[in-house]
Amino acid sequence: MSPTRASAPTSVWRIGLRDQENAVGRDKISGAPLSGGDESSAPDFAARSAGGSPAIPEASHVALMHPTRNAGVHMLRRGYNYTDGSDELGRLDAGLFFIAFVRDPRRHFTPLLARMQFDLLTEYLQHLTSSVFAIPPGLRDGQTYLGQQLFEPAAG
Repeated sequence: MSPTRASAPTSVWRIGLRDQENAVGRDKISGAPLSGGDESSAPDFAARSAGGSPAIPEASHVALMHPTRNAGVHMLRRGYNYTDGSDELGRLDAGLFFIAFVRDPRRHFTPLLARMQFDLLTEYLQHLTSSVFAIPPGLRDGQTYLGQQLFEPAAG
């Protein structure tokens, strides 16, 4: 499990709707990829806008983090908005707490986190913390404690 906390100063988001959507790569109202469809539609990275540029900007969060652009790396992930009142200057202290469950953080999380330095979304976020926790698998038949297969050799 790899949780990350990122601050999202609300003053920074006072940009036009189209710039916000381009940073994320999705329609802000429907959640659909900018290439079309609905929230569950797969992004079409070959789609072009009327002007000929990519419908989903190459540096958008969706384009940089999508599994088809990261050797098929998938993660079970969920983001949660947070607010922690006001900071010392009276500004809203708010952002995103993101949790990713991956098998091997070295192959499935760290490389994506490194790619985020090129992500348009990063202009609007300040990464505060990241960490990695090992979560052992559940009990199998015949086991008496959590993580037993990690500490005892298999009989055989």
